[in-house]
Amino acid sequence: MLTETTGRTAQDLAVELAVLRDADWAALWAGPPQSGIALERWCGRYGWEPLTSDRQLVVRTGNGGELTFDSGGIWGSPVTSVSLSACWHVKASAPAENGTVLTAAAERWPTYLEAATGALGAPVWAGPWDAPDFPEPEDHAGVWEGRESRLKHRSPYQLAFWGPLGEAPVEALFVLNQSVSFPTWTPDMPGGSTIRMAVHRPVGFRSRR
Repeated sequence: MLTETTGRTAQDLAVELAVLRDADWAALWAGPPQSGIALERWCGRYGWEPLTSDRQLVVRTGNGGELTFDSGGIWGSPVTSVSLSACWHVKASAPAENGTVLTAAAERWPTYLEAATGALGAPVWAGPWDAPDFPEPEDHAGVWEGRESRLKHRSPYQLAFWGPLGEAPVEALFVLNQSVSFPTWTPDMPGGSTIRMAVHRPVGFRSRR
């Protein structure tokens, strides 16, 4: 029997994106303030509750999700990405269920893609790992794998990305991706699949303090 571990829904993703879509990304990329009161105000603007106070910021959103602000583990450094806690994660209890994992992954992806599209508009591109026109990451290094790794590992299994969302220059690159764990492709280990949303600072974008 498959187990879904997040308890989150596509509607939860839509609610989170409605906040992130309208955020002041130039200010967010600059990183959170150091002091407690200033940090609470910084988070409170979006209804977030800070959960950490060292290395890098993790907040609980007003909708019950968690956001991690990646600043290389150094508090006060510019943020390079903001990751939402897993939107959906299913795992098999036995290798015999791996085929069912792939079926569930195929069924769930369109639901989450539709939710993200409802909040962000049509993606710049969306498709599977083996699509002939899969975009190579020249302008988005580190956001997703290049051709050789992608074809070898089937990762990302599905991808969609958005940007720009407003006036140029692009302030935020929204990326929805689905992964299928390696054991899913084997006959002797139980596998799983995950859908995640992250927001990345575009290459060359300068934050403001």
